[in-house]
Amino acid sequence: MDESAIETQKKHEVACFFDVWLAVIPLLLSLFGIIMIISASGYFSLKTFGSPWTYGIKQIKWLLVSLISLGVMYSIPISFWRRWSAFLWVMAILLSFVALMPFLGMSVGGSSRWIRLGPFSFQPSELLIFLMVVHLSKVISQTDWDPRKAFARTIGVITVSAAPLLLQPDIGSTLILVAVGMGMFIMKYGWKYPLMLLFALVVPMMIFIFSAAYRLRRLRAWLNPWQDPLNEGFQVIQGLIAFANGGFWGVGLGRSLQKLQYLPAAHTDFIFAICAEEFGLLGTLTIVGAFALMTWRVHLLWLQANEEYLSFLIFGLWLSILIPFFINIGGVTTLIPLTGKAMPFLSYGGSAILATWMKVGLLLRCSADIKGRGTLNMRSSF
Repeated sequence: MDESAIETQKKHEVACFFDVWLAVIPLLLSLFGIIMIISASGYFSLKTFGSPWTYGIKQIKWLLVSLISLGVMYSIPISFWRRWSAFLWVMAILLSFVALMPFLGMSVGGSSRWIRLGPFSFQPSELLIFLMVVHLSKVISQTDWDPRKAFARTIGVITVSAAPLLLQPDIGSTLILVAVGMGMFIMKYGWKYPLMLLFALVVPMMIFIFSAAYRLRRLRAWLNPWQDPLNEGFQVIQGLIAFANGGFWGVGLGRSLQKLQYLPAAHTDFIFAICAEEFGLLGTLTIVGAFALMTWRVHLLWLQANEEYLSFLIFGLWLSILIPFFINIGGVTTLIPLTGKAMPFLSYGGSAILATWMKVGLLLRCSADIKGRGTLNMRSSF
C-alpha cells in the first residue's frame, strides 16, 4: 500500500473511532441544563423581559455555537496544539489583561472579568484555563527534567497564568487554575513538592483572605450563615431550603418556590439547588452519576494514551471540567465557601459552556487519535 493510501486510511480511522459517550453525556447534560435554566429563570425573565424564555433561548444559541466549536476542535490535529501551545497560552494571558482595560473590560460585582464587544461579552479566564492545560501538558511531558526543575516550570506557568485573574479579581478561576496545574504535576511527580508549597503558603493565604471585606463575608456566611440570615447568609440558607424542599423525589419540574426571587443566581451558580428542589435527591444523584460515568470513560481513554503528551492533555482537560463541578456542588451544599463558579454544562453562561465544549471536542480528538492508531496497529499486525 502506498503512502497516500495509508494516510487516507489513517484519516478515515481517526474520523470514525472515538468514544461516543464523551459526546452523548455532555449533550444530555446541556439539554437538561437548558430545561432547568428556563425553569429557574422563567419568573425573573418574565418580569424583566416580558418573556419566560429569554435566558433559555440565549443558552440554546450558545449551545449551537459550542457544538460548532466542538467540530472545529475535533478537526484540528493534536500536533497543532503541541506546536503552538506556548503562543496560544500567551495570547490567552494577554486577552485576560484586556478585561482590565476600562474601554473594553466590563465590571460586574466589583470584578473586571468580562470583555464586551458590542452586544456580546465573554469571560477570557475560561479560555485561559483551557490553553494553560494545553501548554502545561507539553511542559510537564518533557521527561528530561528532574522533579524539582519540573515543579519550578509548572509553578512558573501557573503563576504567569494566575496574574491577570488575581488582578481582576477572580478568585474562583484562580483556584481552579492552580488546582488543575498542581493536579497535572502530581500525576507524574507525586505530592511531595505541592504539599511543601501548600504549607509554605498557609500564612500568605490567611493574610489574603482577611485583607478583603467581601472574602471575609463569604467565609462568615460559610461558617455560620444563620448568624446573619437576611444578609451575608441569605443566599446560602435559601440554597439549603431548596435542597430541603426537594426531599427525595422533588416537587416537580417548574414547581420550585426558591426560584421566585428567593434564591439569587438560581439559573447560574445555584442551578444545582433548583435541580435538587424540583427533582429531589434522585435528580441530583442522576447528575452526579452522569459526571461519574463520563469520568470513568475519560479514565479508560487516559489508560489507553500511547504517549505522555496525550496522557497529560486528557487528564488536564477533564480535571478542568471536574474541579468546577465539585466547587459548585461544594459551594451550594456549604461543604466549602461560595466561589461563584458555574456548574459545567448546566448553568447559564455563554463563555463557560463554550469553553467546556471546546475541551470536550479536544477530548474527542484525543480519543479518535488513540483508537484510530490502535486499530491501524492491530490491522498491521495481521
